[in-house]
Amino acid sequence: MSFTGSIHLLFVSLVLVAPIACSSSSSTQVDCKTASVPKFADMKAWDKCTSCHATTLTGASRAGAPSDINFDNYDDAVADADRAQSEVEAGAMPPGGGLTSAETKQIVVWASCDTPQ
Repeated sequence: MSFTGSIHLLFVSLVLVAPIACSSSSSTQVDCKTASVPKFADMKAWDKCTSCHATTLTGASRAGAPSDINFDNYDDAVADADRAQSEVEAGAMPPGGGLTSAETKQIVVWASCDTPQ
């Protein structure tokens, strides 16, 4: 194989493998077939999220939360499910902690397993 062919093969390999290595936003692997997946409406974890991330809050009452990230209704929560999962798993949300391990698990499982309503 020529040098150019080797470089091309290396490039193609990186292009194909990189998305696989980076595709998971979650460090937790969830088996959705055996997990007890909560429905959005049954999740108490949202109560802590919506103290800042609610469509009804504006200005200082959002405590710095971006106005376009909300968890008080299903459609908005689904739109940011991956981000919520990532932030909660990293311990970045809520700021200073505050979620129990059960609440964290609730969000991770829900976001990982098709976000049931």
